Amino acid sequence: MIRLLTGVLLVLAFCNSAGAQTLASVRAAHHMTCGTIQEADDWNGQDIHGNLSALGGEICRAVGTAILGTPDDVKIEAFPAEPEALNALKSDAVQLAVGISPAASTALQYGVGFGPTVFYDSQRIMVPKSSGITDLAGLRDKLICALDMTPPERTLRDEMTARAIPYALMTHSEQGEMDAAVAVHRCIAATAMESRLAQSRADFHARASDFVFLPEHFALSPMVPAFRYGDATFALIVDWTVSALIEAEALGITQQNVAEASQRGDMRAQQLLGHDFATAQALGLAHDWAAKVIAATGNYGEIFQRTAGGPYHLSRGLNALWTKGGLMTPLPMH
Repeated sequence: MIRLLTGVLLVLAFCNSAGAQTLASVRAAHHMTCGTIQEADDWNGQDIHGNLSALGGEICRAVGTAILGTPDDVKIEAFPAEPEALNALKSDAVQLAVGISPAASTALQYGVGFGPTVFYDSQRIMVPKSSGITDLAGLRDKLICALDMTPPERTLRDEMTARAIPYALMTHSEQGEMDAAVAVHRCIAATAMESRLAQSRADFHARASDFVFLPEHFALSPMVPAFRYGDATFALIVDWTVSALIEAEALGITQQNVAEASQRGDMRAQQLLGHDFATAQALGLAHDWAAKVIAATGNYGEIFQRTAGGPYHLSRGLNALWTKGGLMTPLPMH
């Protein structure tokens, strides 16, 4: 036990020393490289989300703009799965990775810390609209598709058992194989994380509108930015950049009206857009850093619609603002 604790402390000490250099190195190079996750269709036993690399890329650009003042000096590198992105982060090939599923084992194995949630994913069930099924009870004695030996398959079993709903299961070893079975109605329903089901549905093209989600949500799985452990200031910048995007949406500040909004007299807008220097000074950023971020990427709602909502026909759901029944909440901008 003593040897194990000593090993953990040595890992964290190394991470603290290495991670503290992240912000300084980005500023010195006037360049930041950021990783996103493409979530390849080949199941690797770990990645369960759909391809939200476009959303991740916008968060990358937002953080880079906060630090460097422009998105032009941010390079986005896409990785097929989370382990590759995390290894790149560990080796400092990238300074930030967006779209990571946070876990204590991941934090220790790769020496990383996690930022706030940028997308709340949850397990859903998708059915053909023509089936007339509107809830879980309608799946009684029906055939459901799932990827073999995955968390969604096990969660489905647990949820259906708890509700005493008998069903039949068709398992698949590859995402494409399961999508094909769903498309030709070999199974009446499919279960996976919402982002992955939405990606599959979008790939049905003209038939995408023929498939709908049941209302139930299971197994919440947030996606977050990750950075090397130990650089507290860099971590704070990531935290407050995501918060600035959410706060901008809550205040109705968009990519198009941010310049005009800078003249607003209400307290929250002034705190966000640079009239109140407290946040900027605490983070070591330019007083108008948030205004530059919003001008570069838009607010969170604009990013969501451009990268996930529109392409995948996803409603905001859990990713709506806290004022609209969702889970997206900003930190105070002061």
